[in-house]
Amino acid sequence: MIWIQAFIFIILPMILLLHLLKNVYPGRKLLIADWLGTGMFIAFLFFIGPWHIFIYYLRYVWVVLFIVTTFFVIKKVSRLPVKGPKNKSYKFSMGIAIFLTIYFGFVAVTGITGYFFTDKEKAIKLEFPMKDGVFSTGHGGADPSINYHNEYPPQQYAYDILQINGFGMRAAGLTPDDLEKYKIYGTPLYSPCSGEVLAAVDQYDDIPPSLSSDSKPEDPAGNHIILACKGAEVHIAHMKPGTVEVEKGDEMNTGDILGEVGNTGNTTEPHLHIHAEKDGVGVPITFNDRFLKRNSLVFN
Repeated sequence: MIWIQAFIFIILPMILLLHLLKNVYPGRKLLIADWLGTGMFIAFLFFIGPWHIFIYYLRYVWVVLFIVTTFFVIKKVSRLPVKGPKNKSYKFSMGIAIFLTIYFGFVAVTGITGYFFTDKEKAIKLEFPMKDGVFSTGHGGADPSINYHNEYPPQQYAYDILQINGFGMRAAGLTPDDLEKYKIYGTPLYSPCSGEVLAAVDQYDDIPPSLSSDSKPEDPAGNHIILACKGAEVHIAHMKPGTVEVEKGDEMNTGDILGEVGNTGNTTEPHLHIHAEKDGVGVPITFNDRFLKRNSLVFN
């Protein structure tokens, strides 16, 4: 699966951009249709793609290369006839280009709608629970296209957060089995708010990223903490075994140490899962007045 994603996110954009530059077009309409289709595909990658898996900053490179390519397309289109041939091959190519434009355009717009939320009066403001690094939002936002948690009411505004290294990658490799190769593994977690500890679980072992879901513990949160603060229950999950520093009933202040990021519970790799609930329904979380979305970066 990861290699298919690598092809889609790294190889395919280059193929499409080179096609725009090198292909001999019989008419303006097909070139414009291909340009629009490529643009919508780049937009799809930019807004929907989980760029922490690869080199994060490539998402901007494709946008820049598309803009550069556009200048050459403008020069190219002026030299072409307005209408192309009426043969089946031309019509088929036009149909494919129009389909890609509509499909990827729709998906990209859907992702953009997830950048906003309507429950502003229910949102709670928290302090970001990690320090000394650059952190990327893997899942976040108000639409399932950029945050799969959104389909589950208690976790609809949950965040899955990773840490990226100087190369813009969340690990040394695409899918290493060694947990230590993930930048976020063992990163200290701090209380994002002041309140009471409602639950503190530290009984599960870390699991390797390649472990099947059937072999994972019954509690999907793994080692976790639940805090009561600001009228909500704040869930912090997938903590490293033996690092949970608090117990049920403890009173916490913002910035107090909670433990470390691990890979326990129903998780595919080390990351911080955090969400807030009020009466069993998920509510938005903002950090420093920012509502994070997929690919949002936090510099701390």
